[in-house]
Amino acid sequence: MKVAFLPVYANPYQRLLAGGLARQGVEVTMLPGLPSAGWLRANRATTDLLHFHWLYGLYMARWRTPLQVAAFLRQLRLARALGYRLVWTAHNVLPHRDALRPLHVLIRRQMMAEADAVIVHCQAGRRELLARFPRNGPTAVVPIGNYAGLYPGTADRPTARARLGLDSDAFVTLALGNIAAYKGLERFAAVFQGIAAPTDVALIAGRDRDAGVVRRLRRAAAADGRIRLHVGYVPDDEVQLYLAAADALVAPFERILTSSSVMVALSYGLPVVAPDLGCMPELIGAAGLVYPSGDPDGLARALAGIKRADRGQMSAAALTIADRLNWDDIGQQTAEVYRAALGGAT
Repeated sequence: MKVAFLPVYANPYQRLLAGGLARQGVEVTMLPGLPSAGWLRANRATTDLLHFHWLYGLYMARWRTPLQVAAFLRQLRLARALGYRLVWTAHNVLPHRDALRPLHVLIRRQMMAEADAVIVHCQAGRRELLARFPRNGPTAVVPIGNYAGLYPGTADRPTARARLGLDSDAFVTLALGNIAAYKGLERFAAVFQGIAAPTDVALIAGRDRDAGVVRRLRRAAAADGRIRLHVGYVPDDEVQLYLAAADALVAPFERILTSSSVMVALSYGLPVVAPDLGCMPELIGAAGLVYPSGDPDGLARALAGIKRADRGQMSAAALTIADRLNWDDIGQQTAEVYRAALGGAT
């Protein structure tokens, strides 16, 4: 079986999934963007199925967005006419950015209508997606696999803290990943300032995806030395420093369906604090604290609670969860979705 992934991003998820699929006899071609009509025609005899991932990158193109939307819809129709089977993994229900929301809704309605199968990462995600975009065809639940071994694990806690300039007795909550509005990091910083002990540290590290959020976080860090902000790409060999130095990962999302940063934390035995949104309750379980997103004091209570919790037990639970989510199983489940899609269109 031969499948094309599109679009392909730097997130290691697609590479790990392709590895799991290879062990199921599925050959994956990586397409960085929307394939041309020529590519679709030339590869029809050798490619059975197109597996769409993050749709946003296929139809958004700044000032060229109207032309790119037309191209996306045109290529989608052509792929169907040529006989390709289509699968979409809904990594989110809608993009995290609110601009052009009617367009995002239109594209997802079209994809839900055209796809032979849709994949989501949890039961809550399946319910949320189908409530917003109903469809009669198959919608399968296939979780994200673990990220164990993806980053070096050679640094111990004292070494990591020394490298990052953290005191050995500090209680460190880590927010790791892209810095963007939907991550809720400004609220996290404000809540942290209100409840944290003098030796507590809020460590925020990741790429700048929202200049306004970064600017306000810089002001908060300048006003409170307990907030440590590291803006920029974190190389793979430095990710281990943040994971080893932290006592818990905090993921204070304002909206979310799935999260690779949470899966990274679980894969390295780090307890997680997150709201009860999307897949978070199903994924985290006993490996952390899940707080009610509608409770204005929920995050504060969770941040206080994680300091008192049995984090050793949570760490063991995290590793158990990650071990269960191995890529051989994920590849097998995904290949089964492909085989069902190839058995007939919706």
